[in-house]
Parts: sequence; structure tokens; C-alpha cells
Amino acid sequence: MLQSRFVRCAVALSLAAGTAVGAHAADTVGLSQESLDHPWLATERRQIEAVARAAGVNLIATDGQGSVATQIAGIEDMESKGIKLLLVQAAKAEGLRQELESLKERGVPYMFVGKPIENAGAVTMVSGDNRALGTDAGHFIVETLTQKNGKPKGNLVVLEGIPGDETSLNRVGGMEAVTKTYPDIKVVAQQPGDYRRPKAYSVMQNILQAHPAGTVDIVFAANGEMALGAIQAIKEAGRSKEIKVVGLDGQKEEFDAIRAGDELATWLYPPAGTEGMQVALRILKGEKVPPKITLPTVRVTKANVDSVKPAF
Repeated sequence: MLQSRFVRCAVALSLAAGTAVGAHAADTVGLSQESLDHPWLATERRQIEAVARAAGVNLIATDGQGSVATQIAGIEDMESKGIKLLLVQAAKAEGLRQELESLKERGVPYMFVGKPIENAGAVTMVSGDNRALGTDAGHFIVETLTQKNGKPKGNLVVLEGIPGDETSLNRVGGMEAVTKTYPDIKVVAQQPGDYRRPKAYSVMQNILQAHPAGTVDIVFAANGEMALGAIQAIKEAGRSKEIKVVGLDGQKEEFDAIRAGDELATWLYPPAGTEGMQVALRILKGEKVPPKITLPTVRVTKANVDSVKPAF
């Protein structure tokens, strides 16, 4: 019921690493990503390359290697090579926003794919709705704690993404906007896991040591890799029956964790590479596109995990 409120209809439609696709220099576009050390990011790159190749578009792609400075240097390098349009998968807004605004002033349009920065002057943004995902996750957490404790009451752990990342802020903010209205739901720990499984595993280990058995009910992880890292730490601590995990992204391993009873729910968050590059081709043709294109999502639980396709 709640999920139907925000399931959207899709609109039809590093300097360290460079990839050339196609052969038409007049239609050269750039792709700037924060890094490639995450399955969601790697999937997005492959999707964009495939659409560009099929369309005969020359694609220059860079890997920011987790550094805003490196990502900006990659953007400037692509600009020097004459790109007509830049596709950006954003991480931290600080620094990147200023570079993109300057790029636009120099006559190079840009658009966001997968992870946007709001109000940053992009031609369009193609992504899921992170605030809506977080909000529905908040409702699910309330429902889960009510079923467990007879009322909306319990102790919550929050694993954030990269500090300052707008996607994480929206996901966590949407969730907390719901749970904060219930005074008996307490956040007992809130730390960044940087969207990475090893970091989340380590953070969760420390949280479990600081909060002994009986003091944690549920974990909200702002992406699937962190959910999987938290699950590993919880299982090793022998506390799987006590602590439930909720994640976001809807990757295949999360589906496996839901089937195994280790994860309660996830939400699909498509990498947006295919859809984003299709929109980019329309922009290159001079077509008008909507300023915001929201991709569809769905809540995935044990009830529907076998009828939904993973996001990646």
C-alpha cells in the first residue's frame, strides 16, 4: 500500500580510466563517476557504454577514485577534449556543484545519472527518488517494530553513506522524518559506512560491541552493500534473531539475503545508465527533456522477492 504511493512510471525513453566507444567525434559525450569500486557504479558504466556503442556515440568515461578533486580533474580533462554533453554520477555536492556551474558557464551542458545534486543547474536528472525510498523505509521500520513489540517502539541503528552525499542525506532524512514522530523509537547509533561493505562491517562490529544483546532491534542501511556488511557482522556475533536489517538498492545479493531471512526488505534503485544515456541521445538531437525523470522502484520483501528482478 505504502509503496504504491511512490512507485513511479519510468519515462520511456578519472583520469585513471578512459573508455572510447563509437567513432563519431562530433557526438562525443563524457561520463564522470565518483568511483568504480561498487557493483552499482560498475553496472551503470556498462549500461551507458552499451547504449553509446549502439548509437555510434563516442564516450569518454572517467573514474573519480572516491575523490571529488580527482572527479573534477576528470571533468576538466573531458572538457578539453571537446565533449558536447557531460553525464555526471554525483557524490559529495560540495566542490562538485561549483565545478559544474562553472562548466555550464563555459558552454558545456550536463545532466545527472543515478545520483543527482538538486538545484545544480543540470539539463535533467535521471534517477530514483531517494527521499521517497527513505520515507517508505521509515514506514516499514515502524510497521516492523510495532509487530515485534506491540507498538512503535525499539532501538534503531542507522548506517549512513558518504558524509555530505546528497543521496544519503535524502534516504536517511526520509526515513527519520517518519520514525522521529514516534518517541519510543530511539536511534542508538548513527555512523557513516561510506556505501561500502567492508566499512559497514567494521562499523557494525563496533556498534554491536558497544550495544550488547537486547539493546538493538533494527538496522537501517542507506544502501545494499552496507546492509550486507551489517548482516555479516550481526551473524558473526550470533545476534541474527535479535536484530533485523533493512537496506536500499535491490541488488541480487540482497535478494538472496531476504530469501535467507537475513534482510527484511530492500527497495529497487536502478543504476539509471540505460535510461540516462537514452535521454542524453535525445539532448544531443536537440530535443527538450523533462528537468527531472524519476525511475520506478518497488519495496522488496520475502513476500515478493521471487517475482521482482534485482536492480543489478
